[in-house]
Amino acid sequence: MNESVGSTIEKIKLVEQDNENKLKEKREYDATVATLNYTIKETRQQTQKINIDNAQLNKKIDCMKAELAVEKTRRDALLAQVELCKKELEELKSHSDQGIAKVWELRSDLCTAVQTISDECDIRALLIKPTIHPECLTKRFKTCPQANSSITTKNEERLKDAIEKRSKALSTRHRLQAEPEEGDEFVSTFCRASRSTRWFSSKLEQNENQPIKFTDSPASRKTAIPVIRAPGPNPVPWYQPFSVVTSVAVFLIYFCILREESDIDQEFDKTLYDRIKGLEKEQLIQSYKFNKEQGKSVEAIEQRLKELEAQEQKIVA
Repeated sequence: MNESVGSTIEKIKLVEQDNENKLKEKREYDATVATLNYTIKETRQQTQKINIDNAQLNKKIDCMKAELAVEKTRRDALLAQVELCKKELEELKSHSDQGIAKVWELRSDLCTAVQTISDECDIRALLIKPTIHPECLTKRFKTCPQANSSITTKNEERLKDAIEKRSKALSTRHRLQAEPEEGDEFVSTFCRASRSTRWFSSKLEQNENQPIKFTDSPASRKTAIPVIRAPGPNPVPWYQPFSVVTSVAVFLIYFCILREESDIDQEFDKTLYDRIKGLEKEQLIQSYKFNKEQGKSVEAIEQRLKELEAQEQKIVA
């Protein structure tokens, strides 16, 4: 019997070991599958990103090619303009050289002409200031009597205009003196009257040049309302603070110590894993995969997973 029990125990242990090995293999297989799926997703995302980047780069390359073609056309146009400008400059240079040659020729001709004239004529006689005798002037005036008559008639007309303007000014002055309400006389009389009149008070009160005392002024007689009033009698009774403190203490002792826990208190003690089924297992599987990828220990996670499986089997049974 003992041998049969021992053999059965060994068989059970072997079966358990086989089950554990199968579970481990299954978990490793699931972990590898999950890692492969994760890597496949990452590769897909990377390929999508690469494709998007390639499309953007192709667009940029096309834009750069178009810009390069535009710049080439601009460069060709600028080169053509530069060549035209060079040609125009050469033409202007040739024209300017011809003009300078003509100017020098003219200058040389002028110098030769001046030299010939100076050789032929006496320059000192031309530069001396000519002197005119009064007899010549009288002869000139006598020769043109019509010009003298025209000048005298103009002077006489100007003199007549000046005399008329003077007579008009004198007549306006006499009229203004006769009527003092208008003109300069009105202004002079108004100024004399304003000097005689006094436009300020001549009465002087006592102590006018000294500062006014507040106690003597009518402002001190008014009664002002005080901003801060004196405290009145206290209506609060003397035992109020003691009663408030004792009532608060009794309430806290009953609510925090003496009261029994209810269903609401137990609901507050529950965690998020207790409220959502399967959340803890999913979280442990994710952390198991992460630790496997990073090469960290997984013993505590496996132990907790075994406990959760046992709890699930108990609930099913």
